[in-house]
Amino acid sequence: FDDAVPPPAQYVAVGIEMLLVCFIAPAFTVGAVSGERERQTYDLLRTTLLSEWSLITGKLVSALTYIFLLLMAALPLQSLAFLLGGVAPEEVVIASLLLMATAFLFSAAGVFFSTVMRRTLGATILTYAFALLITLGLPLLLFPVALLGPIFSLDSPSLLVQIILIYGFAGLIVINPVATLIATEVILVNNQSLLYFTTSVYDPLTSASVNLPLVSPWLPFTLLAFLAGVGLIGLSILNVRRVEQ
Repeated sequence: FDDAVPPPAQYVAVGIEMLLVCFIAPAFTVGAVSGERERQTYDLLRTTLLSEWSLITGKLVSALTYIFLLLMAALPLQSLAFLLGGVAPEEVVIASLLLMATAFLFSAAGVFFSTVMRRTLGATILTYAFALLITLGLPLLLFPVALLGPIFSLDSPSLLVQIILIYGFAGLIVINPVATLIATEVILVNNQSLLYFTTSVYDPLTSASVNLPLVSPWLPFTLLAFLAGVGLIGLSILNVRRVEQ
C-alpha cells in the first residue's frame, strides 16, 4: 500500500472540515463583544478588573478550545483512512495544522468585527463577507488570469513573465485555505516534499531550463494566518480601548 492513491475518505473528511471551519468558527466569536452590548452587560463587565487583553483573549480562547475539540473529535475518521493505507502520517498532521490555523484566523476575525459593530447582526454580515472573500476570492482573482492565459500562450513568454506568473499564482494560493489544502496535497504526492521543492521553467533567451525554488503552500499560509490573526486581536484590543476613551 506504499504507492497507493490516498483514499477519497481522507479528502472528503478534511474538505468538509475545512468548509465547516471557514463558516462555523466565526459564529462562536462574532457576538463576543457586540453580544455583551446587546445584553447591556458590557459596561458592567468593564467595571471589573478585567483588562482589554484579558477580555479579548478570553473570548477567543474559549471559542477556539471548543473548535479544537471538535477538530480532535474528527481525527478518528482521518485515522481510519490512514489505517487503510495510502495516507502518510504527515498528511494527517498538516491537514490538522491547516484546519487549526484557519480556525484561529476566522475566529480572530469574528472577534474583531464584533468590536467594530455595535450589533451582532452587522458583525455577522461583515465577518461572513470576510470569510467569503478569503474562500471564494481566489476563483475571482484567477478569472482574469484565465482570460489572459491564451494571450501568453501565443508566443513563448520571457523568463521574467514566467517567474511573475508562477510566484503570483503561488501567492494567490497561499491566501486561500481550500486552495492551500489542495495544492499541498498535490505537491506532497507529486514531488514527495513537505517543505521545499523546485519547478522548471524554460528560458527562451538561453534555450535552457531554470529551476525556481518554491515552498509548500501550507508553510506561508500558516504563517500568514497566524500573523493576520494576531493583528486582528491587536486591533480588537485597540477598538475596545478606544470606545472606553
